[in-house]
Amino acid sequence: MAKDLSELIDQHQKKWGDKTQRITSIPTMANLRSSSSDKRKKQKRDWYHKNKEKVLKQQKESESKKKNQREWYTNNRERCIVKSKKWNKDNPSARRLIVERHKTKNNPKGVWNDRT
Repeated sequence: MAKDLSELIDQHQKKWGDKTQRITSIPTMANLRSSSSDKRKKQKRDWYHKNKEKVLKQQKESESKKKNQREWYTNNRERCIVKSKKWNKDNPSARRLIVERHKTKNNPKGVWNDRT
């Protein structure tokens, strides 16, 4: 009763299941030697990269972040204004470019009718 190899493989998979997908990666010596804190850091880093868009969206919409930013700005308002005025004075060409972009972006008539 000689069976070909594919029949034997099918019988084995029926009895024991398909185990080809179980091993995702072979552990390296660096993985085996790393401490539990290093493993946890890697695990967190991998999770962050996997869910990066969700995390960034959550951070962007965070109420505590908005509150902290508002509080920081009220405490440093004068300093921010002085810094921006200094930048505007030191970079007139860049400022002119920003103003032109803003004009064309917010012009209801369109880009081509801006020359009034």
